[in-house]
Amino acid sequence: MKIEEAIKLVNDYLRKSEVEMDKFGSGLPNYINPKSKLQILTEYTEIHEFGWIFYYNSVKYIKTGDFRYALGGNAPLIINKHTNELIETGTARETSFYVNHYIKHGNLKNIKY
Repeated sequence: MKIEEAIKLVNDYLRKSEVEMDKFGSGLPNYINPKSKLQILTEYTEIHEFGWIFYYNSVKYIKTGDFRYALGGNAPLIINKHTNELIETGTARETSFYVNHYIKHGNLKNIKY
């Protein structure tokens, strides 16, 4: 897999995530759905032997820098260039913790915090 294919895989994941986020809605009166738009933070993409780590956030946050529009819980994504897998990491630890576990075990199962 080349990085262009990995980016497409991540963008497909982000489009599906946008749909799920928009379905969530709110019980607040006069709530207007913001129509979520997510984008890869290209400058933070990490290159590894196994593939890449991609970070992302809302387009509104990326454009404005206003933390009111920042996502919470948007765990970085691992793309394995050998298997074409997309793996969600986590947010409880530093990204390096998940990367090291992935390198050692080939997955993110049975993580001990």
